[in-house]
Amino acid sequence: MILFLDFDGVLHPDPCREACRLFEHAPRLAELLEDFPEVCVVLSTSWRNGRSIDDLAVPLVPPLRARVIGVTPTFGEFAASPRLVPYRRQAECLQWLAEQGQEDRPWLALDDRASLFEPYCDRLIECDSRRGFDASAARRLHTALARERQRLLRQIDTVI
Repeated sequence: MILFLDFDGVLHPDPCREACRLFEHAPRLAELLEDFPEVCVVLSTSWRNGRSIDDLAVPLVPPLRARVIGVTPTFGEFAASPRLVPYRRQAECLQWLAEQGQEDRPWLALDDRASLFEPYCDRLIECDSRRGFDASAARRLHTALARERQRLLRQIDTVI
């Protein structure tokens, strides 16, 4: 399972006017993911532009940092499907999966900008920009991850 992770409006409020609040929700996300060791994180944040994956991971708490396996490509650096041109973040997520040869791998996106995804995208766990990854978003992410886990287990049972 891949979790595409935005920073602004997710790991901290957007705008974040106090440096001490940057990444304040990273511990909550790391704690939630303890129940889902199969989840890998790909950074889809605009912070990725001009920064290495190592630099991007530095402000994350160690358990979350250890899950980071990549960053999405920047829209415009690849030929997006015409249907996804208006939905840049979703196009970037799908392009990352394609580049890894993992188009069928289950994924979710934790983001505060629904307009960057197709309407009613069931892969998006939307955060309120002003609050970030609050208790409500955490419940929705936990539910979605549990649902995906059950879906995968059913697929395995079908194969066996």
